[in-house]
Formats: sequence, structure tokens, C-alpha cells
Amino acid sequence: MIPLLLFTAFVIMFLSVFTSIEYIHDQAEKPLSPSLILRGSITSDGGAIAYNSSSITKRIWGPKALLESSCNEELEKIVQLKCEEIRSLPHINVDTPYAWVELREQRQQAENTRFLIGAHTPGGNTGLEAALDMVLSTRFVFSKTSTQPTVETTIDAGLQKITDDYVSQIADQLGPERAWIVVISNTGDILAASTFSRSKSGASPLYQELFEPGSIFKPLVMAWALDVGAIDTSFTVYSPGVTQIDGITIKDWKFLGTVDLTKALQQSSNIYMATVAKKTGYERLITGLKRYGMDKPVLRFPGEANSILPQNTQASLLNAGFGQGVALTPLQFVRAYTAIANNGLLYDLRLVKSITVGEQHIEFPTATPTRVVSAESANIVREIMKTIATPTVSAAAVPYKGKYFNVAAKSGTAQVPVDGRYNQTDRLYSYVGLLPGDNPEMILLLSIDRPQKISPSLAVYVAAPWFRQVVRDVMLFKGFTP
Repeated sequence: MIPLLLFTAFVIMFLSVFTSIEYIHDQAEKPLSPSLILRGSITSDGGAIAYNSSSITKRIWGPKALLESSCNEELEKIVQLKCEEIRSLPHINVDTPYAWVELREQRQQAENTRFLIGAHTPGGNTGLEAALDMVLSTRFVFSKTSTQPTVETTIDAGLQKITDDYVSQIADQLGPERAWIVVISNTGDILAASTFSRSKSGASPLYQELFEPGSIFKPLVMAWALDVGAIDTSFTVYSPGVTQIDGITIKDWKFLGTVDLTKALQQSSNIYMATVAKKTGYERLITGLKRYGMDKPVLRFPGEANSILPQNTQASLLNAGFGQGVALTPLQFVRAYTAIANNGLLYDLRLVKSITVGEQHIEFPTATPTRVVSAESANIVREIMKTIATPTVSAAAVPYKGKYFNVAAKSGTAQVPVDGRYNQTDRLYSYVGLLPGDNPEMILLLSIDRPQKISPSLAVYVAAPWFRQVVRDVMLFKGFTP
């Protein structure tokens, strides 16, 4: 998406400059006077909220000779700067005897979206601010109307407020190292993305850091295994709780007995899914993960992390069946789930909806989807996920006024590798949900990484209470009822 945006930026700048020569010459005879031009704004869908915008930038328009080499008290009074400061300022030169000089600018930047929208600072740009810096900085474009660029994103301001509030509560009450809630549409629009990080690195957990998904990965592997014929709906495995597969110890959280397709996801059987991975085989599994887009960046932002996919060893293959030894960014993960939500069709994510500079307006449509698995395979898995979000099966059921929302869900408790090794106390708790379960319109991912204010446990105890609240509020906000 970003290469297309950069091409668009060149087109916008060329057209704007070309059509503004007359205006520049009109200005040439005017006396020295302050003028206002701002760095472009980044807004929510519909422009309701400007997440990043600039306050008034003081600029002066005048003869280059005066601005670059001459200075007097009158000029100092106009710009409220000393001559030494004026001469040290960057000049934006155009092919006329006159030029703009930038004096100062203040950038208002939303803290809640800084890990996605990013920031514009003297030390550099991050996120969307970095990816579209050339578009947002088109200050040398002149017109008789406002030339401030506006980048309209797909973010739903209402949903963003909901996820912001819950991530803040999770951070306060559980004290995690990281936490995030991401909501996308079934066609890949990023609707909300709220994040907490204790790290001082400034890296975005959404696209610059990886996480091992654990059991929320299982539905993706199952759908692919069904699609390539590695298993069918009658496939069963016996789980004694702990077993050896090719000399490698695999554990379930308890004795499960005979496990079929449905029970494998409802009871989150590692033994079943490791066996599924073995039957699929390394080459077919790695092909499937790439078909889900796990080897590709999502946003193509600077510094976007590269995923870690299974190695061609038996241990790596078996562990991948239940989401360990695989590491993705949260945005890569939710993109993969668009295939489960859309009857097997995968959508690339979209963050930028449109760009406007003056009278130039460019829309960026949803990308054409690609097929990963058949509709039948995706629907089998989604139907099982729907049974998980019922009160008789798990804590993922979402109640409201005595009824339950129609949701498809899966929990995941992943061990977190620290210094290359796993232990029993460092865990990441997640839930993924398809909202609603029938004909999903949204995909929601909630993750809580290594909470310090709660004892090590399972996602059904740590993350489920938050999942229920977030899903309830998101569903109600979007007009769904149980």
C-alpha cells in the first residue's frame, strides 16, 4: 500500500505546483508578511478526530536576499526572533525571488495511537508519520485555498476509545509487560489498535515486535490441514495428558481421552494439534503459513519486524501445530484470521482510506482478496469456534441482559521465550474473536503479556474477563444485540 501512496504523493505535488505558478507570481509583489502553513493531519475515519495535527506554524514570505543575508529590527519584531535565529532556520526555496521560511511548529500527537499513527519529532518520524512523511510535508505546494494535506485513516474513533479505555485498565490492574487490543473489519480495515508497553525502546508492539500466539494459532493450522487433506472431520487422537511423538514430549493441560476435531479446539489439545502438524508435514505446513501471509509485512512501515516461521525439524514442526516456536506481529496474526472470517479469502490490511491535498483527493480501496483455504474448511473451523463462546463450554461466552452474543472465539496461553528459553511463569494470554460468529464483520485480538499482578494461570482465567467486556462493548457500539 505504501509504494502506491508515495507515487500518489508525487502526483499531488506535481499537479499542485504546476497549477500554482500564477499564485506565486501574484505574491511576489506583496510586502513582507507572516503566513500560515501546517504539516498534514492524520484523522480517524470520516475526519471526526485528528489524531496527529499541527498548531499554527509561523512562516514569513519575502525576498530571498532579505531572508538569507539581511536582517533588521523590523524583521525581528515581525517574526519575534533574533537575526541569528532567522538565518539558522531552514529555507524552502522555489524558483522565484521569494521564499518561505519556517519559523516554528508544534505537533499535537495522540498518545493512544502512537504505536500505529506514530510521531513526528526532531529526532525522526515513526509509524504512519514516517511512511507518509513526504505527503504530510508538502509545504512547498501553494494554492489560494488551504494546502494542508489530510490523511484519513480507517480508524473508527468510537471503537478506538473503547479499546483505549480497556488497555489502560489492563495496564493498571494487571501490570503487564505489554498488552494490546486490535479490531479489524472482515475485509482488513484497521478499526482500532490500542497498545501498552513497558519497554523504553519506543518500538511498536503492533508491527515492530513479535509474539508467539500459542493456542489461538490452532484454528489456522486446522483449517489448512483440512484443506490439503492431511486430516478429515472424522480424525481422532487419544490424549493421555502427556505423550511422546517421535521422541518429543507433548503435554495437554489435563487428561482428555479421545479427542476429535471439535474437542481439539474446545479443550485446546496440544497433542491433537501436534499430530495434525505431523500428518501435514513440514513442506505443506510452511506453504500454508505463507498462504496466510505470515512471511509478508502488513503495513510496510519502517522497522516492521520479520516473522519467525517453523524450522525444518521435527520438534519445530510439532510445536508449530499449537502455536509455539512461531512468532508474528499482532497485525500479521489478525490478517491471517481474515481467511477464517471470509470463507477462506485473505485480505491485506488497510490503514489509509484517502489523502487530500487542496483540491486533489485520492481514495485507496480495499485490496482484492486471495484464497487461502476453501469455504468449507474455513466454515468447519469457524463453527467449532462458535461452540467455544457458549456458556456450557468456556469462559469466552459474552453475556448481556440474560442472553449471549453470537461470537466465535479461541483462547491461547503461550509460554514466552526469555533469553532463548521457556519457563513456567512467563506467559502471554490471548483471545481471538470473530464478531459476530455468523458472517463475521470484525476480528478482535486481545493479548496480555506477562502480567505481574496475577499468578501464572490460563487465558480462560486471565484474559477471558477482559475479552467478555471488550466484545460486549464493541458489539453494542456497532449495533449488535444477543
